[in-house]
Amino acid sequence: MASWSELQGMIDLSHENLIPVLDVLKLVPVSKPTLRRWTATGKLEVVRAGARVFTSREAVARFLQQGPQPIQASALPPRRAPRHGDRVQGIMESLKQRLGGFD
Repeated sequence: MASWSELQGMIDLSHENLIPVLDVLKLVPVSKPTLRRWTATGKLEVVRAGARVFTSREAVARFLQQGPQPIQASALPPRRAPRHGDRVQGIMESLKQRLGGFD
């Protein structure tokens, strides 16, 4: 019979040894931002103790067995258009006024 934590998809503290989440970088060749995204979205199971974040080797194995999960378009934040164009145009206008205009 599965324990409550297994039913919930969480780390079973009575059977799994915790490791600092940054140790996952030694086990799986991914970047820190990717690892943070996995923990923030709940894809990788973690346990938080104050400011410290832990996972287990078993949780990493479960995550890797699931394989890559497609990202739902609705889960992504909307893309913003770059705003630097307006800023550059404003700077150019300011320079034209200060320098007496140029083309």
